[in-house]
Amino acid sequence: MRNMRQKTRGCEWTLGAILTMLLLLALMGPTAAMAQQAGPDQVRLAVQPGLSGMYKVNFPTGVNITIANQGAAFKGLLVVERDKSEHESPEPNQSMRYQKLVQVPAGGLVQTGLMVPGQLINAGAVVTLLVDGTPVAQSYIQGTAVSSGVIALSLSEKPLKGGIASWLDQTFTGQTAIKFLAPDHLPEDPLELGLVDVIIVDDQAVAKLSDKQLKTLKDWVSLGGMLLISGGAGTYSGGALADISPVTAEGQRVVAADLGGLRLVKGTVSVTTGRLTKGQVLAQVNGVIVVASRQLGQGQVVFCGIPLEQLTAESTAVWPLVFGKTKEGRLAFTDHTEKYMAGDILSQAAGYLPQLKMPPVPRVAVIWFIYVLVVGPGLYLILKRRDRRDWLWWLIPSAALLTTLVVYLMSPAQRIHAPISQTLAVVDILDKHLAEVNATGAFVSPYGGTLNVQGPARSIILSNDYQMGPNKSAPIIQYGDRPNLSFQNVEYWSMRQARAIAVKNNLGQIEGQLTLDNGTLRGRISNHTTMKLRDCRIMVGAGSIALGKIDAGDSIEVNQAINNWPVSLGPNDVRNGLVPPIAPGQRDEYVRERQMVEVALGPMQRNMNSDDVIFLGWSDDSLDLFQILSGEPVKDYSLALVKQNLRLDIAPGKAVKLPPGMLIPQIIDSRGAFERNAAGYTVFEGKVTFSINLDRPFRDKAVRVVELEFPGRENKNFSLRYFDWQENNWVDLPGSGLKIGSDQLQRYRSPNGEFRLQVEKVSGLGQPDRILMPAVTVEGVVSQ
Repeated sequence: MRNMRQKTRGCEWTLGAILTMLLLLALMGPTAAMAQQAGPDQVRLAVQPGLSGMYKVNFPTGVNITIANQGAAFKGLLVVERDKSEHESPEPNQSMRYQKLVQVPAGGLVQTGLMVPGQLINAGAVVTLLVDGTPVAQSYIQGTAVSSGVIALSLSEKPLKGGIASWLDQTFTGQTAIKFLAPDHLPEDPLELGLVDVIIVDDQAVAKLSDKQLKTLKDWVSLGGMLLISGGAGTYSGGALADISPVTAEGQRVVAADLGGLRLVKGTVSVTTGRLTKGQVLAQVNGVIVVASRQLGQGQVVFCGIPLEQLTAESTAVWPLVFGKTKEGRLAFTDHTEKYMAGDILSQAAGYLPQLKMPPVPRVAVIWFIYVLVVGPGLYLILKRRDRRDWLWWLIPSAALLTTLVVYLMSPAQRIHAPISQTLAVVDILDKHLAEVNATGAFVSPYGGTLNVQGPARSIILSNDYQMGPNKSAPIIQYGDRPNLSFQNVEYWSMRQARAIAVKNNLGQIEGQLTLDNGTLRGRISNHTTMKLRDCRIMVGAGSIALGKIDAGDSIEVNQAINNWPVSLGPNDVRNGLVPPIAPGQRDEYVRERQMVEVALGPMQRNMNSDDVIFLGWSDDSLDLFQILSGEPVKDYSLALVKQNLRLDIAPGKAVKLPPGMLIPQIIDSRGAFERNAAGYTVFEGKVTFSINLDRPFRDKAVRVVELEFPGRENKNFSLRYFDWQENNWVDLPGSGLKIGSDQLQRYRSPNGEFRLQVEKVSGLGQPDRILMPAVTVEGVVSQ
C-alpha cells in the first residue's frame, strides 16, 4: 500500500511538471508565433534615401522606409547602421546606430522614415527590421550621392521641359542634380529638405500642396532654400504664395519675346506680372516686371512671370538673373555646409565646463607652501618649546589631511556626485514663429556605465567626437516624440558629446525699428522672446553698440553716434569688441563665448553686403534641448547666443553716410592672395578688381549710391584705380584721396550701373596691407 501511494505521488508530480511546461509554452507561444509569422516570407522592406533617391554626403539625409506585411500584426524595431561586414575603421558619423519603433498592422503597409548622416549611407548602410531581437527583413540603402554641387527639385514636370536642366549642367559642369518630385511626396518637416538648394513650383504644383506642406516650404526657404516660382504661380492677392512672393500678381501682359534683348527670339510672349511688394526687380520689359527676387530669412524667393518651360538653354542671359548668378560664377544659394561644420567649433567650446574647472595653480601653490612651512619648521619649533615633539607622529598626517581637504573643497568638480551636462546653442531667430538652433551638448558621468540623453524635439541628432576603440560600442540614437541617445560603456568621469540642428516655433522674436540719420542710429528694440537676455549688442557694419540687459517683454531705446567709427579693422577687432580678449598669461575664461560668436558671425562675415543690423544677446535659460536621463539629481547648464537681423530703414530722398563695413564692394576678378576682414580686404599680393552696384547696392533695400569718398593713404605698397566708362580706361586714384559726387558718378557708371575699383600690390609682396574702402553715401528711393 505504501508503494502504491509513492507511485501515485510520483505520477502527480510528473503530471504537474508536464502541465507547467505546457503552460509556459502557451505563454511563450504568441512571441514565438509572432516572430515566425513576421518572418522573411511575410515582410518586405523598400528603402530610398534622400529625395527621389538623391542625397548629399556631408549632409543629414532622410531615409524613407516602406514596410509591407502579409502576416500578423507585430511591433518591430527599425535599425539603420553601417554594414558590419565592412572591416574598415568607421568615422564617428559612420559608427552611429539609428533606430525607431514601428507598429505594423496585419496585412498592412507602413511608411516611415528617420534622419541619418549622409556619410553613413555613403559608407554602406543597411536597414534591418527586428522583432523581439530577431531580424525578419533587411535592405541596403542605395541612392545617388552628390558630394558637392546643387540639388534642385521640381514639384511639377512642366518646368523641366524647358532648358533649366541643360543650362545648370552646362554652367556647373555636371555638378548639379535636378529631378521631379511629386507634391504628395514632399516632406512635412523642413529639416528633411535641408539638402535641397532649389525647389521649383508652378500652378499645378501649388494646387496640389496642402497647407502643412506650404508652411514647410516657406520654413525651408527661411532656413536657407531658394524657391523658384514659375509663371507667377500662387502669387495673386490671397494666393498660396502671395505672402512671400516679391511680386503680387495682377494679371497677364504681352511683351516682346526677346525680353528686352535678353533672348534672340522674335514675336511676343505672355507673362504674369504685377507690382513689386518687396525685394528687387531683376528683369523687366517696358516697365513690366518679368523676374524679381526677395530675401526671406536665410533664403530667397524668385518670381518668374514667364513659365520656365518656355525658356530654353540658349536663354543664357535670362537664367543668371533667375538664379542670381554672380560674376564669380556662384549661384546665390545659402551654403549649408557651415551649418553642420559649426558643431565642430561648438564641441571645442562645450568641452570647457566652468563647473568642473580646477582651482588656480598659484592659489594651490600658496596653500602647499603654507603647509610645508607649518609641517616643517613651524610644528617643530612650536612643539619643541612646549616639549611635545612626540605629538609630531599624529600632527603631521593631520595637517596633510587638512590641506588636502582644503584643496578638495576649492574644486567644485570634486563635490559633484551626479551626472552633469552643458548645452551651448546658437539661436538664429528668423521670424516670430521660426528659429533655427545649432546646439552641442557635453555630458559627464561620474559613475560611468550607460549614459542616456534626451535630445530636442524636431531635430537632427549627430554624434560629435565619438572615439572608436576595441572596448567601445557605437552610440545609439532612437527616434520617437523626442530622440534619445544611449552611450554605452562610458568610462568613469569621462565626457560624451552630441550635437543637434533643431527648429523652434515658440521662442518669439526681437523687434526693432531703427533709422540712420546724420551719423546717428536711433530707434527702439523690444525683447518679445521667452528668454532673459544679457550683454546684448547690435552690430552695424563693422562696429557694435552695447545695450546691456533686456528681460523678456522689456524694451530699450537706441541713440548712438556712429560716424566716428574706425574705417580699418584687424581680423579680431570686431570679435574683441563682442567678447573680452584674452589677457596675456591668463586662462581664457571666455573660450565658450568666443567660439559661439565665431559660429554666429561666420556666415555674416562672408556675406558680401549686410544691410541689416545684427542683434546679439546671451541667455542662461534652458531651451529644452539636451537633458540627461537619470534617477539621480542631474545638473543641467545652458548658454545660448541669440542672433537676429533687424531692419534698418532709410527714408526716400534722405542721403545717409553708411558706417564702415556695411557696404563692401564685390570681387569680380582677382589674381594673387587676399582675405576679407570686417571693414574691407587685406591684400598680400596680386591684383583685385571690385564692383559696386550704384543703383541697387543692397538686395532688399531701396537705396542708390550718391557719393563715394576715398580717404587719403600713406601706404605705397599698392596702387588704386577706378574705371572711366566714357574714356574706357583706368584712372589712378590720387594718394591724397578723392570725393566723387552724384554728378561725377555718372561718368564712372557702367550701362548696368556698376562702379569698378582695382587694387594692385606693387611692393611689399607677402605683407598684409589693409585696403581702405570708400565711404559710401546712399539715398533712399521709392520702390518701383
